[in-house]
Amino acid sequence: MHILLVDYSHHLARILGPLLEESKAPFTIKHHVSNSSEALAALSEQEFNVVVVHTEQYDAAGLWLCHHIRQISDIPIVLLGGRDQFRLVRKALTYQVNDYLPAPFKPAALLHSLHRLQSRLGPAPAKKRPALKPPIQLNGKAMDSTHVIRVVKAYVREHLHEELTLKRIADMLHFNCAYLGQKFKTEEKISFNDYMLHERMKKAKHLLLSTNLRIYEIALEVGYRDIDWFYKKFKVYAGSSPNAYRRQKANTA
Repeated sequence: MHILLVDYSHHLARILGPLLEESKAPFTIKHHVSNSSEALAALSEQEFNVVVVHTEQYDAAGLWLCHHIRQISDIPIVLLGGRDQFRLVRKALTYQVNDYLPAPFKPAALLHSLHRLQSRLGPAPAKKRPALKPPIQLNGKAMDSTHVIRVVKAYVREHLHEELTLKRIADMLHFNCAYLGQKFKTEEKISFNDYMLHERMKKAKHLLLSTNLRIYEIALEVGYRDIDWFYKKFKVYAGSSPNAYRRQKANTA
């Protein structure tokens, strides 16, 4: 079986080749890449039996790749690693990933997964199908613009409690931060920071009306460690303090 290894972190590539040789497993790494655009290019030019995607800290990039592989091929995908395992598994199922091994995984577990795929699917390379929509080039990376903005927005909504920055998300996606910010504003007609503020204030309003959480707890839930700063941003955004907003809505209910 010929493997396309996509190793964003460069860690797995150094150990998987020798492991396959030592185990005398019927698998060979036919090609090794470290980013999504190279992986898609390899799939369009060569024949493989399976794609092994090692995400490590690059969950979003790995999921994006799985999504686009499924647009052009039915090839089996094995997804390895990842930090946010619940979210990764949920998305992986959507993209019809054949197996997922959470980090830290043992090399023997990967070999077992490959053997299971071989026995189930046979040696023939997977059939390709035409891409539903050719990806565009963004700063040297193949990426569908609408999809990448959806990924960014979804990540923001699911991680509002964290100290989010566009650079952090851009690094996860292997994108230039300034270019991603420009693309976001072009697509959404709003800057990334304004979108993030809107989502945080929207969630804060919801929590003020639907829970008995204290103001400092709500501030933490929407990513503010400085409570005074949360009060200031909320008042500018909503026209009243968090306490006043809660009272006003309670009185008009």
